[in-house]
Amino acid sequence: MVLTLSDLQVQYCAELFLLRAQWCAPHKRMTRFQESMNSAAYLLELGVIHTAILDLHHLPNIGHDDQYWLATNWLPRISVPALQQVGVVLPSSNLYNQLVVESLIHVSQHFMHYDIQFFSAVAEALDWSVGSQQPDLQQALASEWAAHVPGAVLY
Repeated sequence: MVLTLSDLQVQYCAELFLLRAQWCAPHKRMTRFQESMNSAAYLLELGVIHTAILDLHHLPNIGHDDQYWLATNWLPRISVPALQQVGVVLPSSNLYNQLVVESLIHVSQHFMHYDIQFFSAVAEALDWSVGSQQPDLQQALASEWAAHVPGAVLY
């Protein structure tokens, strides 16, 4: 299932307890960043998601106010017992957000109980989360995403 939550495109797979999210604002501003992230946090708080993939490819630079909000509000909120692993997909072209993410993890690691892995492509993150044992399901997720997200690349 693919949904739009403010400026986030999210995919949920109940069979895998998986949530995938990507910034998809039609503009380059972050005016609905916190609203969007709160929507994702709500889904994580339901306790049915074990794996989250956060694709930061289209995310503009995260400002200082949003960094503070992420560290003090959002990251503690998503540290729910059900969440076991988080894959962060970072574009190599945005070193700024890469440094922001690394610093947020560093300052918040005391309450992060889940495994965090970094990837340069969503296909790698899907392979890590779905695994080679379920290639058909992995392909179905990629196809579903491509059908709902304009300009999406299958692999």
